[in-house]
Amino acid sequence: MMVDYQSLNDTDSITFASTEISLPRVVRFWILLLFDVPSTICTFYVLFCILIDKRLRSAVKNHVLVVLLILGLGTQLIDVPFYLNFTVHSSVIPSNSSVCILWWFTDIDMYDGGAILLAWTAFERHIIVFHNQWISTRNKRIFVHYLPLIFLILYIFIYYIYAFYYFPCENNYDYTLPFCNGYPCYLSDPFMGM
Repeated sequence: MMVDYQSLNDTDSITFASTEISLPRVVRFWILLLFDVPSTICTFYVLFCILIDKRLRSAVKNHVLVVLLILGLGTQLIDVPFYLNFTVHSSVIPSNSSVCILWWFTDIDMYDGGAILLAWTAFERHIIVFHNQWISTRNKRIFVHYLPLIFLILYIFIYYIYAFYYFPCENNYDYTLPFCNGYPCYLSDPFMGM
């Protein structure tokens, strides 16, 4: 379900109960848990295989994949357990703002960061396949491969750290809703929320 963050306010009559899917929470809990555990194991296995084998580790095409797997692991180990906890207790436990901000940070940062890096991966694959001469020397690899990757990772984390922790707005937390009311306050800003 797509939500327009700009139009949400305290007077909206949309309630979480009216938008909740029809599967019982126990069924949702077990489905999510049964898929998350093997997914996490597979992520660790693929990371282990790439990082242990020098040939795979040094292949330029695998560097973004490792970062994407680490972002996915953050979602699997932080975001999904928070949602499972909410599904069991019908509220955010423990009910404090730091849990909500961490949940928002991992949920939004990991997903958006993954999308940004996936877009970069498409460009990088094009370079690897059609313009291999651009990464043929160490200096070229630094400028065409490593610097853009480092820049994107830093941009993603600096942007979201600023947005969640330093942006001058006040978050409203509702511990009876998943994600503590769905979205952080910076998304209501026309510039930051785009």
